[in-house]
Amino acid sequence: MFTRGTEYADLGGRYFIERTGRARKTRRLVSQLNQLGYHVTLQTEGAT
Repeated sequence: MFTRGTEYADLGGRYFIERTGRARKTRRLVSQLNQLGYHVTLQTEGAT
């Protein structure tokens, strides 16, 4: 902002999810849960 002379722009709440990719974030979170001793099974939203 100061060095470029641009105004502040809010990137939004989903910025980091979209930036790093949904699949990468999912793998990281599942890995963290596995390290805590949880067995995780994921389903997409709306799946039965």
